[in-house]
Amino acid sequence: MKFKNIIALSLLGICGGTVTTSLANNNYVYAAKDKYKSINKEISDTLAQSKGWANGTLDENGSSTDSGSANDEFDWANYVTKIKYTGKNKLNIYVTNDFNSLSSEDKKDSIMKAENSAAAILLDHKKIKENDTIKGLNVKVINNNQTIGRSLGHHSYSFN
Repeated sequence: MKFKNIIALSLLGICGGTVTTSLANNNYVYAAKDKYKSINKEISDTLAQSKGWANGTLDENGSSTDSGSANDEFDWANYVTKIKYTGKNKLNIYVTNDFNSLSSEDKKDSIMKAENSAAAILLDHKKIKENDTIKGLNVKVINNNQTIGRSLGHHSYSFN
């Protein structure tokens, strides 16, 4: 590969984007790496663990169990399919269709717990400050690729 192509690919890693190049009639696609991939993986793993506790399939140590009992404190996780950190203090929280049948208070409670779960990880990675957890993150609630809610600050939410 020519030196200028290497420089161009390096810049794409910084700026984001995709480039296709051809070497000896072979096509290679180089894409910028998701810079939050490891954080989002950790958020996803925590969500999966919360679902396990909600359903009683994990014990208090996070190990699989057939004899566990459901923990209602984690029921919020059953209405969340994914939580994605998108940078700065922004989160996208993807919810199930069943989320829409919850009362307004249960919707707010579920989203607040999902937000707090992700915020703990973001604090550990120094992506947000403690003050951000007090005033609340910028949350967008998504169902079927449509925004159905958002944060209004201080853990207050509005739903369509």
